[in-house]
Amino acid sequence: MWVQRAATASLAVTTVAATSIPCPEQCAGTPEQWTVYSSVYRLGICEKPMLFDFAVHNPLEDPSSTVKVRTCTAKASNETSDSVYKRLTSSTCIVPTQRTEQSLDLFKSDTSNSEAGGDLEAALDILSTYLADSTHCETGFLAAYYGDVVVGIYSGSAIDKSKTIPLLVKQLKQQTSTAPKSMTAQLCGSGRNADYTFGVSIDTSGNIASVQKAVKSWSVASCVNSTQQATQLSNVAWYELSLPKKSTKSTFKRHLLHQREGGTCQTATVVSGDSCGSLASKCGISGNDLTKYNPQESNLCATLQVGERVCCTAGSLPDITPKPYANGTCATYSVKSGDYCSSIAASNGLNSTQIELFNNGTTWGWNGCNDIMAGMNICLSSGKPPLPAPVANAICGPTVLGTKNPTGKETLADLNPCPLNVCCNIWGQCGQTPDFCTAGSGPAGNPGTAPKNKNGCISNCGLDIHDNSNAPSSYIKVGYYESWNWDRSCLNYFVGDLAYTDYTHAHWAFASINTQNYSVFVNDTYKQFPAFLQLPQNKILSFGGWGISTDPSTYNELRSAMNPANVDTFVTNIVDYLNEQKLDGVDIDWEYPGAPDIPGIPPGLASDAPNYLAFLKKLRAKLPSGKTMSIAAPASYWYLKAFPIAEMAKELDYIVYMTYDLHGQWDYNNKWSQDGCETGNCLRSHVNLTETVYSLSMITKAGVPANKVIVGVASYGRSFGMSDPASCQQSIFNPKCTFTGPNSGADPGVCTVTPGYISNAEIEQLQWINESVTYKFDPGSDSDMLFNGTTWIGYMTDTTKSTRTEFYKGLNFGGTIEWAVDLEQWTGDNEAPLGIDNELPATSPIEACDATYNTLEDLDGAAPDIPSHCVLPYTLTALNNLLSEAMTNYTSLNNDGYDSKFKTYAKAISDSAAGNMHDFIYANGSQYFTCIVPEYSICCSHCKSNQPSGQPSYCDYCFSDGDCYHSVLEDRHPQQVLNYNIVNETEPCPPDYSKRGYGPNNPYEQSVYWTLTNSSGFYADLYTDSGIPQDKTKIGNYDRLNACAPSSKPDDDCWATGMDFDIPIVNGYSTSDVANPKDVVQQVQSNITNLPPQISNIQTLVSLDGWYGNSDDLIDSVSLPILMLAQATENMAQVVQVADKIEEEERKALILAFLSAIFLFLPIIGEVVGSVGALADVATVLSLLGVAGEVGTDIYGIFSDPQNAPLMIMDLILTPLSLGDVGNIAKASKIRRGMSDADIVKLGDKVGSRMKILDHIKGSCTKGLE
Repeated sequence: MWVQRAATASLAVTTVAATSIPCPEQCAGTPEQWTVYSSVYRLGICEKPMLFDFAVHNPLEDPSSTVKVRTCTAKASNETSDSVYKRLTSSTCIVPTQRTEQSLDLFKSDTSNSEAGGDLEAALDILSTYLADSTHCETGFLAAYYGDVVVGIYSGSAIDKSKTIPLLVKQLKQQTSTAPKSMTAQLCGSGRNADYTFGVSIDTSGNIASVQKAVKSWSVASCVNSTQQATQLSNVAWYELSLPKKSTKSTFKRHLLHQREGGTCQTATVVSGDSCGSLASKCGISGNDLTKYNPQESNLCATLQVGERVCCTAGSLPDITPKPYANGTCATYSVKSGDYCSSIAASNGLNSTQIELFNNGTTWGWNGCNDIMAGMNICLSSGKPPLPAPVANAICGPTVLGTKNPTGKETLADLNPCPLNVCCNIWGQCGQTPDFCTAGSGPAGNPGTAPKNKNGCISNCGLDIHDNSNAPSSYIKVGYYESWNWDRSCLNYFVGDLAYTDYTHAHWAFASINTQNYSVFVNDTYKQFPAFLQLPQNKILSFGGWGISTDPSTYNELRSAMNPANVDTFVTNIVDYLNEQKLDGVDIDWEYPGAPDIPGIPPGLASDAPNYLAFLKKLRAKLPSGKTMSIAAPASYWYLKAFPIAEMAKELDYIVYMTYDLHGQWDYNNKWSQDGCETGNCLRSHVNLTETVYSLSMITKAGVPANKVIVGVASYGRSFGMSDPASCQQSIFNPKCTFTGPNSGADPGVCTVTPGYISNAEIEQLQWINESVTYKFDPGSDSDMLFNGTTWIGYMTDTTKSTRTEFYKGLNFGGTIEWAVDLEQWTGDNEAPLGIDNELPATSPIEACDATYNTLEDLDGAAPDIPSHCVLPYTLTALNNLLSEAMTNYTSLNNDGYDSKFKTYAKAISDSAAGNMHDFIYANGSQYFTCIVPEYSICCSHCKSNQPSGQPSYCDYCFSDGDCYHSVLEDRHPQQVLNYNIVNETEPCPPDYSKRGYGPNNPYEQSVYWTLTNSSGFYADLYTDSGIPQDKTKIGNYDRLNACAPSSKPDDDCWATGMDFDIPIVNGYSTSDVANPKDVVQQVQSNITNLPPQISNIQTLVSLDGWYGNSDDLIDSVSLPILMLAQATENMAQVVQVADKIEEEERKALILAFLSAIFLFLPIIGEVVGSVGALADVATVLSLLGVAGEVGTDIYGIFSDPQNAPLMIMDLILTPLSLGDVGNIAKASKIRRGMSDADIVKLGDKVGSRMKILDHIKGSCTKGLE
């Protein structure tokens, strides 16, 4: 249906649909190249780990601060793809450091956040990985955010981060197993200036401001004061430059000094925490000499400023004040996260007042010294302001990547305007709401700034209507006629009734396209088109609509028709049909060209919009004079921006502007759908006048004259189930007033039978028959509201439509369009359309369908002899029987059988853990361990004479000194016995057998002594691969197949074979560690209960010849849910308790049966794998099953896709009264037929075989009327 679209009419989206970009771009390079957010709130939207930084000295919790967060999405610490970060220099960032051992002060809160443990470990690992890389040599501070965990690390420049931080983090993680609410570790004070200060701040409640305060303290060489009891993190390996020591004589520390230039002194730079004593030590001179070399400062020690230079030798201070560039641009500096004005000034021989003078009123984004942001370009001299620093995610304005300086009369604000000429804000984002369109500047009036707590506007500002000085030649009223309205059981409408209305233009929705030859035709099932052709109004033939544009089977029709290879044929056929039928015009409703995110279909193409425009130009050129051409256009910036709408408008007589569906059920959990509503589920009218005006401003700013815009009004309401009706009655803006979701909880209309969508006629009927309903008018949105029990409806009465019409007329818009004429009022047209019943041919008596086939298999056997009209009732009976059996099995499972089956499944998983862990080590050990192998050594002469071919290393460990044999007495006869030694050899660990004494093709039978060298990497990868956490392991010995007797002594030779010593082994991993998806099973009950009674009702309708839909559609739509439920319960039946000793293949089959059943339940409860926390480790479990798990991986892949076909079918079929909606049935059946045979089989053997039976029944039962 045209109005049931799944996308919000958002006016403030950027490069991709808002709901698909909760996270910043992947991390690459330094913070200067990362995504920029203007609030810390945006970090909380992303569910992935992120790195970020900010201006350390700009308090984030201060409302007067401008917030600028530079952030990126980090990969897990074990992912080392070059795309994560580029290695720019060598692995060591500073001059060689010395290793010492240090003790850090450690403060931990008493309270903890047990759910944050995994997120905290991941955040620490990610920070460790990134800060240890040379890309971040100059990065003194970086933070990570994951879930509710915030971790910030500050490291002074004298500390070697690449060596120190990984070792520290390893120790620190041992202190975070309980995820304390806050924790601080610091090395500071005791003569350490900012270069030698270090700190880690952790907060697991998401408090970024507290972490910022800690980092700020360390950046000025101050320790964080805590009320918590301090403990010590001892024996931490520490790599840093030697701390300068006080000296009474000159011993220059040249690596700390700036080199002198003729006549000037050598200098050292003051950092936070420095004193005259530390500076003298830095210089390698005495305190007296420091005073002597700096006579310019009468009170040197009391006036030291961070960033300033002092002389360490005789001579004058060099002039370091920056000079303008040759092209007249000021000396430019990029602000670092730890900078503040006075430190920048002192570092460049300036003062803060000078910096203010160089930047006030001119520099882009400059808010003054008290509000300086990291990453901005500022002036350090006189001259022209610099081009602003680029921002990775900017899409408009001068901060877009690759922007050049303006030329001619252009200003910086003129660069890179937004599509459609919507507003560009100071952050380089496009939108058409007050947040984007309100101009203003910061305290110094600089370009690129905004008043406090505003995002400002730099170009195309304002929300006024444009180009509306000329009134239309006549004000029109367009009405769309839903030709399929007779599919409804009531609220029908004869098209001839339109003759008695005040519509000026009647649009037939919708004509069809034959994609074989691109001819056009009207599928007039209900014989209404002849009457349409007799209407007195302008008769317009419409093509497309939401259904045609978005259905998987038809979405490509308009795209293909407008393809350059087909467009001329299509245009000719349209014109010929209009002339033949004496129609007055054509309307194209493609929803929407170029759209990247319409559910269920591939993304649009870059060629869509250009081809659309070319098609319109060709059609305009060929249309006879007097015939009109129009298109429908979305009132959403996100979808409209692909339209070359200004160029299109030149060819069109008018544009149908769809200013309805501004809100709907799709807003649920969409953080961008409504300003001020984080969860997206606040009650809002879908015809809100304020938002409509924003949309009208947008299309006219884009270059469309107002008199060509026909504004949408709706003859239907959007309805919602209220979570708290009492709060909503008080005010729909009450914070407690939200709607339920994700599926609509509203009561359906008696005729439209679609929760969330209800006609004006049905709304009026509710007020007639139900005295308890409450009507209210909301002046804020200029909308009508109805409260009916737990259902809320936003809509437009005739009165509201009338006032809207006058309002739009006053703004010189071209008219209004109503969707749809058959939804407006009751007409009494509820009998069959004329001319249908009496046109059926005479037939012989129909054979009764009174045979009995209880199962699909029974029906399959008799298929060739079954009359075609009996296929539907027989098939429904067999499917209903299968459903009843499945429901019985499910009820038994849900009542008392599930827990025992889960225990069996969990035991199978836990029993496999030890072997899985050992297999992982032997498959990857060389990455994490070093190994010693006790090799058997024999004399070389014997060895080489018996060396097997193909084993070149066979004699690598032979000995040449000593006897080859010794004699033993056996049966009173001396025997020669080969001498051997056991030598411990350092060799690569498995799977690398390159140094194996007996060759790489012969895995060790000898014992192996393992030493873990990459602990963090091993345990992270082990958990990813097997789901076994570090705390469920220990270092121990693993018996591969050792032959030592219990009485053997520790030094007996028998221990040289069959053992793995000092290897990680499973310790305490039990059934309690296996995630339990019980909630999935329990939720099935409430979602499936609607289906059996609906099937029974349909059977009754079929038996009374009351079903008017397509039989194959009905079978295809209901069969998949039933077959999947049956397969799931049958799979669960295979999960039975078994003996403790079980073959591995049996164990794998048992695990697979359980998981497959759970997967098949997911679409029934409306979920995918990734949305169920208890299934987070499923991919790991399947990978452990090897070949046996490939079947499970196939089905896992299907149900991981949010757009999977079974889920879409369940959404259509498992809602109340859904089987009474022929449109739902048709859509579900198309989705089912769009599934490949391979995908069907992936759902299970029984699903595949039974689906083949159904296809056979439908294809074989051809015995018709005799």
